Amino acid sequence: MISGESSDSLKVGVAHGLNLGKMLVMQTRAVWALRALWFLLPLTVGQAASDAVSSAEHAVPFVMTAGLWVLWAAGMVASMVPLPGTLVAIRILAVGTLPLAAWTLVELSTVELNTVELNTVDISTGGDRSALAIAALIHAFAVAIVALNVLIGDRFVDGGSYGDERRMLLRPPSLVGYFLVPLLAAAMIAAVTAGPLLVANKNWVGGVVATVLGAGVIAVGTRALHQLVQRWIVFVPNGMVLHDFLVVTEPVLFRRTAIERLGAAIDGSPARDLSNKAAGLLLECELTDPAPLGLRDPADRKAANLTDVRRFLFCPSRPGELLNEAERRNIATD
Repeated sequence: MISGESSDSLKVGVAHGLNLGKMLVMQTRAVWALRALWFLLPLTVGQAASDAVSSAEHAVPFVMTAGLWVLWAAGMVASMVPLPGTLVAIRILAVGTLPLAAWTLVELSTVELNTVELNTVDISTGGDRSALAIAALIHAFAVAIVALNVLIGDRFVDGGSYGDERRMLLRPPSLVGYFLVPLLAAAMIAAVTAGPLLVANKNWVGGVVATVLGAGVIAVGTRALHQLVQRWIVFVPNGMVLHDFLVVTEPVLFRRTAIERLGAAIDGSPARDLSNKAAGLLLECELTDPAPLGLRDPADRKAANLTDVRRFLFCPSRPGELLNEAERRNIATD
């Protein structure tokens, strides 16, 4: 016969298994939604961009079209290979579709207004182009929203896990996530396209200068964004690891037996805030004994202090799912 305690443990195990299965289904659906939306981009954003430069001189239309196909192919490949590095690529490209779609809408609307004479323009064609540009902008918004979804982030980050690990993203600092990252992504897309388009327009000096400067922007931006997606909590067989270069000098393992409580942050808690002012639900980890952490100085990231910490706050992208995973691994939660 099965004892009551064993029966309860079995029920809990089954419940956790079902929750994990539902989560995996949600992640899979989100990834395939991203792939489908990206696959269809040439029909909306691509076509609108081609229409916007169709009357441009020299080799601009060819370079624009070829460049967009290369970027589309890169995004398609990135969406098929869920890894932290490809997460950076697909998110940069997805956010970059927004300014491109907005530009095509402005460009096509301007062309239509400047040529709205019955004897020089087919009004029905102009209306079709404007409608296409609007559809392209809506499509670009959808791509960006799905690419930035936390389900996508967790799926791609966890793609680099080893064995019985599970990686879960931490939220970026609010200022970085809401302002600097979108601006940096837009700057990187501009850096990729400006040089070749200037060269195609026979602006040789401007094209070379823009290409050199663009290479620097891409190198710096890629490194910065790649570091941001390297911030996570890792669940391992014997506990969990805080992997966040913004707050600690090296990854820190907290053994399962050393974690007294993991749950929602308590108001007025004296816990050390390691969230980097991220916007979201804070979780609090309370240890049985203080642990020495090499904490970075917020004013000088190169400086660090060894500090004994017993309670600390952090901000995961999916706090509820993180607690479910902790409970599944027999870490004390509330």
